[in-house]
Amino acid sequence: PEPIQNTPPQVNAGNDQSINLPNVANLVGTVTDDGLPSPPSQTTITWSKVSGPGTVTFSAPTNLTTTASFSEVGTYVLRLTATDSELIASDEVQITVNAQPVENRAPQVNAGNDQNITLPSSATLNGTVTDDGLPNPPSELTISWSKVSGPGTVTFTSQNTAITQASFSLAGTYVLRLSASDSQLTSSDEVEVIVN
Repeated sequence: PEPIQNTPPQVNAGNDQSINLPNVANLVGTVTDDGLPSPPSQTTITWSKVSGPGTVTFSAPTNLTTTASFSEVGTYVLRLTATDSELIASDEVQITVNAQPVENRAPQVNAGNDQNITLPSSATLNGTVTDDGLPNPPSELTISWSKVSGPGTVTFTSQNTAITQASFSLAGTYVLRLSASDSQLTSSDEVEVIVN
């Protein structure tokens, strides 16, 4: 009978992946071998970086299942290599590493300083609103003034701008609220106006 011919291991490095920093890639490789040569009939494996802009750190580079962490964004090719002590085979997997997604933050709102006015004067409201421009789209900020409490009616010359005038129908203590929304998140701040 003819001697059985040793064949190289069959190697699969798994599916291509896309991750966001600072996450790691979970690598699941498979290796099958014919058990030759015998002895030693021992298959050894190793993970390595083929290409990519940064460094790659494998948690267990000689295990089929391991994790890979990346120093910077970019496209990386990783190689799983297996040898049966005579023959070597390998397979590659592509990992796309993206930047950490930017998180939308609520607008920062300041309704200005508390005031004390005398009728028939109006109050000048010096509000400020700043936002991070997210979400984009729509990256659109809506602003509104409203009355929270007070004995009379409040009329705003421009209800949808941070800086505006407010006039009051009756004397008393009023609380006014400046609200801002970026279409996902809303925040507000209040100012007290004492009307004599």
